[in-house]
Amino acid sequence: MKGPLKVTVVEAKNLKDEDVIGKSDPYIELWLDKNYKQKTTTKSNTINPTYNETFTFHVDGQKYLHLKVMDKDLVSDDEIGEGKVELSKIKNGYLETEVDLPKMLGLRSNGKVVLILESAQ
Repeated sequence: MKGPLKVTVVEAKNLKDEDVIGKSDPYIELWLDKNYKQKTTTKSNTINPTYNETFTFHVDGQKYLHLKVMDKDLVSDDEIGEGKVELSKIKNGYLETEVDLPKMLGLRSNGKVVLILESAQ
């Protein structure tokens, strides 16, 4: 796959709460190539954030869109979970998907992220 890819981060659901006091302050990093990451705004004090934020990437043969959900903290941000979407799953230029954020060993989930991917192909 090559060309522009529009990615809309719709929402995240049931994120693991990393904070001792209060709820997480999640944001999501997205990338095809680690040298060019984009990220959502940070949503305060929630484990079910709504984003509805759209990003554009240029696909040049990459096979996956990677994402990492982080909890913003004063000292250092904590990882809530990460996942990926196989770009070959985009059919007729459109894919709406829920990306699971597996826990270590894949025994449980740290939540889900809802994405819409649109390509020119």
